Order: sequence, then C-alpha cells, then structure tokens
Amino acid sequence: MSAPHDIPTGIGTSPFRTRCALLVSVAFLTLAACEPKLDIDAPAPAMMADIDTLPALPTSTLDIPLTYDLSPVVQALEKSVPRKFGDIDERKQLSNKRMRVAFEATREPFTVSLDGQTANLTAVIHYQGKGWYDSQFAPEVSGSCGIGQERPRARIHIATNLRITEQWKLRGRTRVGTVKPYSDQRRDQCKVTVFNIDVTGRVIDAARSAIEGKRSLIDGKIASLDIRTRFEGWWHLLQRPIPLTDSVWLVINPSAVRMGETVGVKRTLVTALGFSASPRVVTGARPAAIETPLPRLYPAAVGDGLHILMEGVLDYDIATRLLANQLRGKKVERAGRAIEVTDVRLFGIGGGKLALELRFKGAANGQIYFIGTPRYDARTNELFVPDLDYDVGSANSLVSGFEWMKHNDVREFFRRQARWSIGDVMQKGREQLSNGLNRDLAPGVRLSAEVKGVQGLAVNAQRQSIRLRAQADANARLTVKQGR
Repeated sequence: MSAPHDIPTGIGTSPFRTRCALLVSVAFLTLAACEPKLDIDAPAPAMMADIDTLPALPTSTLDIPLTYDLSPVVQALEKSVPRKFGDIDERKQLSNKRMRVAFEATREPFTVSLDGQTANLTAVIHYQGKGWYDSQFAPEVSGSCGIGQERPRARIHIATNLRITEQWKLRGRTRVGTVKPYSDQRRDQCKVTVFNIDVTGRVIDAARSAIEGKRSLIDGKIASLDIRTRFEGWWHLLQRPIPLTDSVWLVINPSAVRMGETVGVKRTLVTALGFSASPRVVTGARPAAIETPLPRLYPAAVGDGLHILMEGVLDYDIATRLLANQLRGKKVERAGRAIEVTDVRLFGIGGGKLALELRFKGAANGQIYFIGTPRYDARTNELFVPDLDYDVGSANSLVSGFEWMKHNDVREFFRRQARWSIGDVMQKGREQLSNGLNRDLAPGVRLSAEVKGVQGLAVNAQRQSIRLRAQADANARLTVKQGR
C-alpha cells in the first residue's frame, strides 16, 4: 500500500508551524491593543560633567596649651651661678685703709615662680664674716658673725623674661632683681667690731657682681635648650588622618601656628597656641598624610575653635523611595483635566543638578522630566528643589493639546511636593566626629573636643549621589603630658 501524501500548505511550512505563527501574531496584537498609548514620551535630560565647589568655612583653630617645665632653665641657672663665693681667710681692704673684711657665702638652690612670661628665681645665701680695725694707738680690733652661731642670710632675686621666637627657639633675657638681707632681724645683719664694720653690704655687692657676670652665660644656656623638636612632633601628628569609622576620616589640615597669652602655673610655663587649620571629614580609603615643615610662629590671638567641613552621602535609590512614597498616587488638576502620578525616579545629571522623572496617567499618559538644584532646609531637615522646572526636552513635548501641563500651577505643585527627609545623617555625623575628636593620638598626647553643633551648608548633586555638606563647630585642644 502506498504511503499517504501530505497536503502542501506553503513553502517549507508545516500545518503545525502555521497555526503557531497565527497564535503568536494574535497574542501580540492583543497585548498591543491593551498597552496604553503614551501621549507624552519626553526624552531624558542631557548629562553634564560633575562640578564640586566646597563651601568656605571660617578659619579653624585647634588650641594647644604649651606646657613647658622650667626645670631645664633652673638647671642652667644652677650651673652658671656659683654655689659658693668668698673666702673667710682672705682679707679685703675697705675704702678706709684701717678696715679689712673677709666673708664666705653659700647659696641654696634656686626656686622658681612665674608671672606671665617672666621666670622669677630666688635663692637664699648663708654667710659668715670677719672684720678688722687697725688702730694706730691700740691693738687691732676684730669681730665676726656667723662663726659658731646662726649665719646671717641674704636673698637673691633673678628675673628672666622668656619668649619663643618665630624659629621655635627659647630665648631669655636675664636681669638681677634685688640682692638684700633676708629680713630686718638682727640675725640677718652682720656689723662687727665696735666700729660697726658692715660685712653684709660686702656680701650683697659680691653676690650681685657674681650674678651680673653670669647673665650672658645664663641666657646662652637657655637658648641652647631644644623645644622645636617637641613642636615638630605635634605638627606631624596633626597631619595624620584620624579614623572616625572604617571608611570615614577626619583630616585636620594644619596650616599655621599662632601664639596667644602666656601664663605661669607653679614652675610650668603655659602658652596658648592656636594651630590654624581647614579640617574636613572625607570618605573612602585612608587619605595620604602630606607632611609639611613646621611653619614660623606668629604672635596673635588664638581663634574660636574648630569649624569642620562634614559630608553626608544620600544615594538616589533611597531618595527615590522617599519621594515615591510622597508623590505616588498624587493628582494634579488644571482646567478640568487631571493626571495622577504613577511612579517617580530621581537621578543625577551633573552640573550640580538632579532630574525628576515623572510617570503619570489620566487626561494624559506618559513621562516627563523636571530638573533643578537641590537645597537643604534646616528647619524641616529635608532636601528640596526650589528651582524645579521642566527640562527642555519635556517642555518641547508638551504641545498639541498638552500645553496645560506647562502651566505654573502644575510646576508649582511638583515644586512643593519634591521634598524628602535626610533622616539622621546629621546626628550620625556628629556622633562619629565626637568619637574621633576624643582620642589619644600618641602616647602622652591626647586630642579632646566638644562638638557644639552641626549646621547644613550646601548640597551638591552629583551623577552618582547627593552630597550634603555641613559645618560642625567644636572646641578642641591638644594636651601633652610633661616629658613628651
């Protein structure tokens, strides 16, 4: 029996394939008929390059109380001024050739007190003396004091004006203040023999002369003390990034040093220094530390604390969700016609601007784009776009019966609605900064601060994210333990 023949239905086409093609075509046409026609299909805004201009902040000052123990100054003085002078066995003739005296004095260690930048050093001298009077008509008369009994005393006062030069060197200008009897009591006076030969005056003159001759030596020893090395260490510490979190850093950026008032506390000289800086908080990998040499020191009043540039980042996905919750389902009506917002999207277009893509239905179906520059509203803690306006491409699409959508009322409606909260970005930034500003920078060197407030400054819309710039104000100081 011969095999049955297929009925041809077309070149290379089987009956099954023909039925499938017909079904697909019908389904496509059905879907196309159900798909709403877009009355307005505006093109997306043109992209631009990002721009970034940082807001100007007041000059910041990190206060550093310079604490300098004057022990090295006292040691220099101790080495320069003799502890013992005079010789009890060496007679010295007075203006009256019949009178001779001899004395021997021992000095106690110097003690120091401070008055501003002046170091006042005092020491007590204990001495003994003898006097002789050679009479032509009688045997020589002699007398003594402080031998075999309490020694008379005298007090030495030396004043050294201290200053730090522009080159970070310590300089002193020493002068002899007073050298006088310790008291008016009899025990501190030495007048011997019935002729009241004054040994006290001779001791005081000798002590003053001994110190006067050592003034330049004292000042030279003070100048040889190294204080610059300590300051260089502090300077380089402030140039290192300070971690706030794993990827957030505080960069202090010190630029100059100014010296304010100097006061004395016990035997420690305390000078108020102000490190001028331009601190900012940066995100990402650890910034490179750029070391610059310690600048010259300038005498000037210190500043009023740190003013730190902070930055918070808000992704467009988050901003879109926040704005969509507010706009989706909202209706706007004009001249008896209304549209309803079905979806929104925020994205950056560069040039400091962002775009708002708006999808809608109702009297018209489609999508349009608004563009504008975001701003921060400190009162409501929100971002808004006060200059929100139609993109050129969208404005050109609103023709042929859709001009009503370009009316000011419609634009103002979306301007008012285009607001979204930044949440706790400011508070988190403040907490991170406070933690970072209170820490040990090195053994014996501590940075401490109080963050007084954070205020929004500027918003920079970039293509990848929205960056919120804020100014944090803080009182900060660097304290250094003695010996560092």
